[in-house]
Amino acid sequence: MTAALCSGVLFAGSAHAAASGSAGKTAKSDVSLNGVSADAVDYAGGVNPQSGNATKGGSSGFATDFALYGSKQGWTSIAAFDSKADNGVAITTSKLGTSLTFTFDNFDGRHGSWTAVNNDVKNNVTLDLVFAMHTGGGSSAWLFDNEVLGAGAKSTGSWTLNALNPGGKLADYSNLTIFARDLGKTAFQVPTTPVPEPESYVMLLAGLG
Repeated sequence: MTAALCSGVLFAGSAHAAASGSAGKTAKSDVSLNGVSADAVDYAGGVNPQSGNATKGGSSGFATDFALYGSKQGWTSIAAFDSKADNGVAITTSKLGTSLTFTFDNFDGRHGSWTAVNNDVKNNVTLDLVFAMHTGGGSSAWLFDNEVLGAGAKSTGSWTLNALNPGGKLADYSNLTIFARDLGKTAFQVPTTPVPEPESYVMLLAGLG
């Protein structure tokens, strides 16, 4: 299913490259989190997730295709970085009922890093995340399906742009929107070390003797 999604959807805008850019060599491995590549990727020519136009903004560029991954619940924009928020900016949100903090770093316009922090130190959270990056001509969106953010933990990732602008050259970063859905919490169980029974101490002392 994933292969079909990537081959059938990702390059759907290629024929319109002259007008709106294209996916180029965009791949799931272009964006990672904790060293793991995205589960799926999509490209939408002429779409900007931060646009005020409902048909060209929000999750319109990927919602239908990523619906193949289960939940029909809508996507919520939980962090938006504009073209000036390039290095180390932190955005904290509680839109899904728990506190999450995202940071974004832009190294050179086409490469960078990002982090996701679960500020709840008692509960792990599981959610679907979409890393939707707008460039000249369109937007690429990477899906992290059933991503687990550990209690109080920071997840670190990287990103690379391989989309093409309307002129057929590698596109540069314009803005980033992070979407999420299906937040679930599970209690974080702290490992415990069993306390030895008194008989164990007797046996230990006997062995030492």
